[in-house]
Amino acid sequence: MAFLDLFFYNNKPEPIRQKAQTAPIVYPLINNGVTWFTDNSTQYITNGYTSNPVIYSIVKQISDKIAAVPFYLYTIEKDKQKDFKRYKSFNTSNNLMSVEAFKCKSSSMVEVHSHAIMNILEQPNPNQGWSDFVKEVVGYKLVTGNSYIYGAKPEFGVNKDKIISLTALPAQLMNIVASNNQVDYYNLIGNNQRLEKENILHLKFWNPDFSSSQNVYGMSPLRAGLKVMSLNNEAYNAQANVMANRGAFGMLTASGAESPEQMEQMKDRFKTASAGEIMIVSQELSWTQFGQPSDELQILESMDINLRDLCNIYSFPSLLLGNTNDKTYSNYSEAAKQMVFNTCVPLLTELRDNLNKWLVAPYSKADGKQYYIDFDITVLPELAQNINELIDQLERQYWLTPNEKRAAVKFGTLPDPAMDKIYIPNSLVPIDEQSISLDNTNNQDLSDYQ
Repeated sequence: MAFLDLFFYNNKPEPIRQKAQTAPIVYPLINNGVTWFTDNSTQYITNGYTSNPVIYSIVKQISDKIAAVPFYLYTIEKDKQKDFKRYKSFNTSNNLMSVEAFKCKSSSMVEVHSHAIMNILEQPNPNQGWSDFVKEVVGYKLVTGNSYIYGAKPEFGVNKDKIISLTALPAQLMNIVASNNQVDYYNLIGNNQRLEKENILHLKFWNPDFSSSQNVYGMSPLRAGLKVMSLNNEAYNAQANVMANRGAFGMLTASGAESPEQMEQMKDRFKTASAGEIMIVSQELSWTQFGQPSDELQILESMDINLRDLCNIYSFPSLLLGNTNDKTYSNYSEAAKQMVFNTCVPLLTELRDNLNKWLVAPYSKADGKQYYIDFDITVLPELAQNINELIDQLERQYWLTPNEKRAAVKFGTLPDPAMDKIYIPNSLVPIDEQSISLDNTNNQDLSDYQ
């Protein structure tokens, strides 16, 4: 039985819904009113992710991209702590693809291929692989502002106090029991089973709201965009209403007199004609297309603005959702690359750092080694050009050995001793070996050099 079966497949009372404040503002949109959504996690899911195509697309693209990034386990060399700390600093500067970052990583970290932690990274729980698990964790955080991971620990045996499986909990049903703004324990709304805080990893966005003791929860990005989400949903509804109730698309005019029967026949011929087909008629015809109603144009303009606003909330390039008005990036490839660095890397870094403190640390203590899990974004196709640029830079850095260059691009080192030597280009010689000695020019005729 999976962990969540304990909560969702037994008899339990109806979930307790916390009272939420309703927004007092009504905004007119194309002669209709907007229904403002309330500020709670369930609304962000039902009226956001599962109802709004823009929010769904943003969250899906980000979570899918992060789920495609593999995590690996390493040990840290004790005499390379300086390089290790320097490597970690590159994560915060978004300079992970630099030669220096790869050099620090390859010199300080040794990959571990077989370990209990690697088993968890491959299959966090019996029902999910790593990719599906990460999509849940990232998706919940992007939509609700919170992600909760339950770590199962055996009570006895060699793995006592070590996490052996990971399960993403439904963020919209999680309840935090706290006192003095400190977490005491967790439980699922509608279930009284206590979940100890040591077994829960809570990932959240910063929440500055201390007014209602809600700061123990993270703040959803959609809270800042609550009005935009409401407007965008109403714009889709308004567009559907306009399309359902719109009048004639245009007017067909014949130069000669036509009977009502002939006009109907002509209309039917136009409606049934295939694309590219040539129609032959006995009279000269003219076509007048009716312009788009002003309210329909307003809806389209509003939807375009809403799309950009929702993308900005998530630091997501709107060009990736087909917004050709986005002039921030020169092309699609550049926008996709910046999405990786500006949006995905910060989320990956937070997940990695918290898993290292919560999941990995007990194994390091038990084995007497410094284990470290890290992600590898070089597998993403958006960064192929960066990899080529990195290889070109490594080729020019003669002060590195061939094995150091191979390790930097994850090709692995070779046992040949010659691969651990430094090779200097023939064009580089010490200054004291120059063919012309400046010391010997004092007694020479320098006219040839003038």
